[in-house]
Amino acid sequence: MDSDTQLLNETDLALVDALQVNPRASWTSLAEALDLAPVTLARRWQHLLESGSAWVTVALSNSAMRGALLELTCRPGTAERVALALAELPNVSTVGVTTGEFGVFALVLAPTLPAIAEVLVRTLPMPPDVVNARSYVYSGLFGGVVWRLGVMNRAQTELVREPAGPAPEQIRPFGPADRALFLALGHDGRRPYTELAAELGTSPQAVKRRLDRLRRHGDITFRCDVARPLAGWESMALLWLAVPDLHVRETGRRLGAWPETRHCAAVPGPANLSLIVSLRSLDHLGKLLTRIAVDCPEAAVVDRRIVLRQVKVHGRIVDELGRSTRVVPVDPWATPS
Repeated sequence: MDSDTQLLNETDLALVDALQVNPRASWTSLAEALDLAPVTLARRWQHLLESGSAWVTVALSNSAMRGALLELTCRPGTAERVALALAELPNVSTVGVTTGEFGVFALVLAPTLPAIAEVLVRTLPMPPDVVNARSYVYSGLFGGVVWRLGVMNRAQTELVREPAGPAPEQIRPFGPADRALFLALGHDGRRPYTELAAELGTSPQAVKRRLDRLRRHGDITFRCDVARPLAGWESMALLWLAVPDLHVRETGRRLGAWPETRHCAAVPGPANLSLIVSLRSLDHLGKLLTRIAVDCPEAAVVDRRIVLRQVKVHGRIVDELGRSTRVVPVDPWATPS
């Protein structure tokens, strides 16, 4: 990172952390925990949004999501071009360029297993510079959809956290109206109920009720992202682990809870656990590998790659400093036209 680049200050990091705990919290409800006036918090958040330094979006929850990790080998000098082409696809949520033979990875989403099979086999357009590809369908997701900076202390966190409330006993299947609501939140997960209602042709009260039920039922979740290099996470790594079948879920849950984890998924194959982690420095990777060896002795790290450039982060095209420059809203139901 350039020495002239300014990291986010502690107040802004605390604000992002608070919105990672409760992404749709009101400024009034955040004011007590952060000891700032609501108008100040709103003004700071607007600056973060306009600079592309932080944003809130919606995601399918781990339990509702199906998907795959796609890895591509490209002609020399074309990896970034391939990554940018994939980033334009709404059912490709995240894209990066890495070291190694398979120099581009992409996370592809769909609502069902047959749907992800259809995407991988038939409908995913492959950029012309790709010379080899392999895909791994998730058999389990363990972390990374929602993550935290961990700046606030426990007392602040509890002040911010929204009460869970009871899960609804009955809920209709995720349908067209729910998809429309999901897509309406793709550009900004904090859009007011009044705006959403006007776009969807319903009332703010109906939008709030449906959104609350979808969250409590575990269909959707909200996430607050930040330009990671501006928050001190200067790099990333993609790791492949081989874990005995009896230990895959336990190991995945353990690694998925680590503060560095941005994606952790079980996949069928000899290397059956994929792990994407943020790093404070390249030295940090060595410490993480040691920690895996100590905390997860059943797991063997069989491949490790540095992420040289993130191109897309859950629907946001990002620049070299991780700042959002444009939105391609995530649409797991999309098929190429």
